[in-house]
Amino acid sequence: MTDGAPPEGGDPPRQGRFRRLAGDAAWLLVAVAIVAGGVGGFQLLQALRDPVQAAPLDRVVPWVDAVQLVPHDGPVPIRGEGFVRPFRQIDLAAEISGRIVELHPAIESRGHFSRGDVLVRLDGREAFAELARAEGNMDTTQAKLDLNATQLARTETLLARGVVTEERLDQLVAEQAELQATLASLRAAREVAQIRLANTAILAPFDGAVLTQVADLGDVVSPGQALATIFTDTRLEVAVPVTEAEAALIPGLFDDGAAPAEVRARFADTEISWEAFVSRVEPALDMQTRTMTVTVSLADVDGGRMIGPSTALASGTPPALVNAFVDVSIEGDRQPGLYAVPSASIREGDALWLAEEGVLRIVPGTVVHVDGDVSYVRLTGDPADARLVTSTLDAPVEGSPVRVADAATPATE
Repeated sequence: MTDGAPPEGGDPPRQGRFRRLAGDAAWLLVAVAIVAGGVGGFQLLQALRDPVQAAPLDRVVPWVDAVQLVPHDGPVPIRGEGFVRPFRQIDLAAEISGRIVELHPAIESRGHFSRGDVLVRLDGREAFAELARAEGNMDTTQAKLDLNATQLARTETLLARGVVTEERLDQLVAEQAELQATLASLRAAREVAQIRLANTAILAPFDGAVLTQVADLGDVVSPGQALATIFTDTRLEVAVPVTEAEAALIPGLFDDGAAPAEVRARFADTEISWEAFVSRVEPALDMQTRTMTVTVSLADVDGGRMIGPSTALASGTPPALVNAFVDVSIEGDRQPGLYAVPSASIREGDALWLAEEGVLRIVPGTVVHVDGDVSYVRLTGDPADARLVTSTLDAPVEGSPVRVADAATPATE
């Protein structure tokens, strides 16, 4: 092979370069054609497309549940619970020892008695004998004292005549003083005997009834031993714990007021109620619960046992029973501008959602009292025509449109 000669079986170098240039030019023409076709197609599509018109977007108006908003014109109820307790309850006890010889019928029948009735009588023969002995000794001493006084007067006369000595007179004066001291001691003994005899009759200190009987006829009792438990069945009361906020709503609580109240109990699945009133408040806070204790007294019914409204029970209407668990409702303050609403409808910040003429209103309020599922809220303005929204909204906005599902039910039902 000589230099400059083409290789065997191959094209000359100039012919190879020409072929490469021709191939590149062909690919360039294809690319240009593709670009030109795309541009032309885009222009054609633009010429053939329909113009896009702006369409209004229909916003979905949410449905809400709502109830009628009703003003609350009555008192705010302050509710509580407690046990019925007597105004007075004591253990009847003997002050002296003795045998029981008589019992009042109320002791055995757990009945009613009046103040001054003899509930228990003890054997008083020993006390009567002590009294008789003391009075006999007094009579004897008084006779000696009278005789000594006569002798003393005669001796003073004889001494003036010089018949007797002054020693005799001094002796009679000393005997007179001794007899007077003895008489004073015997008078005290008679008084003790009289008290002991009086203590054989145990009297009722107040009108009431017998709660339990401990001793029976014939029992020998000692001083201080309980005989029965008695209580004031015509004056019963219930101690109810309340918070400071609730106490502030009870009219005249700290000014000797007597706010009306109602006491309700259940007996054999039958509800019985009594009228009552606030009688007093404890002057201290409970250290554990930080509550105040308000005492509600049941109103006396015709001076007898506290019988509720008549029922269809075969046993008759039961009286107010000691230790019964009862519900108490105290009539609180009457305030204008209050609305009774479901407690669950109060939103953040004590606000309420109201639907008025298809628009949502967010109205701020002041919660005056929460009574379980019902809250009493003070609202500004006059929202009487609005409806209280009880359902939830994802994004509540003042003034946004809403549709009310039901607006016929009052808020407190």
